[in-house]
Amino acid sequence: MPKLFLKFNEAVLKEIAMEGPQLTIGRKPDNDVVIDNPAVSGHHARIVQEQGAFFLEDLDSTNGSFVNDAQVQKQQLKNTDRVAIGKHVLVFQEDVPAAAPAPPQKETDSDKTMILDTKKQRELLKAMQTMQSPVGYKAIEKLGFLTIVSGQTDKKDYELTGRLAVIGAENTATVKLTGWFAPKNAALIARRGPAYFLSTPQGAKKITVNSETVQGQRELQDGDTLMVAGVLLQFVLKDQKG
Repeated sequence: MPKLFLKFNEAVLKEIAMEGPQLTIGRKPDNDVVIDNPAVSGHHARIVQEQGAFFLEDLDSTNGSFVNDAQVQKQQLKNTDRVAIGKHVLVFQEDVPAAAPAPPQKETDSDKTMILDTKKQRELLKAMQTMQSPVGYKAIEKLGFLTIVSGQTDKKDYELTGRLAVIGAENTATVKLTGWFAPKNAALIARRGPAYFLSTPQGAKKITVNSETVQGQRELQDGDTLMVAGVLLQFVLKDQKG
């Protein structure tokens, strides 16, 4: 289901799933998304679902509602759109397409269950009882990193520890593009469990992964190379001990 990421400056404060037909945003506690900031009206805006699409609707707020820096009264939301409410930003992300199921494989001799006689069963159980896990073993979690191969950014290496990373020229971007004509919101990388997904904004310049054009969203793999707004990046996964 679609999600919203509530951001203040560079920090993601909350992740909200769009489960119902509408979601209200405002300063008062009866809203679905409460933003306790004096620049936000009591009932500032809402997001409604109509015929499978999601729309932001301003509720006659004092300071207005903005989608990608343009003030709107009612506006359909598209993947990676940024909704500004006061000094906070809500990033809209559409569904991640489900992976296609793997084709059924023909059973081989190695897949078939081996039938053991009583003596062999006892020997196998004894051998398994002597096997122990290494002392102090902990599961190792993979963490994503981006390295700039070429292009203009504020740093050369980025650790993707948060749930959402923005690539663009906006002040709150995780990977800040510094070129003269760099877009404010060039791409998003969302972390869902152990996986990372690249999302492309509607109407953005062509984005490629391993020289293949990305449309919508794509799961990133270790070693992928990304071309975003003229910047070449490499995505890698590194082991992080839990």
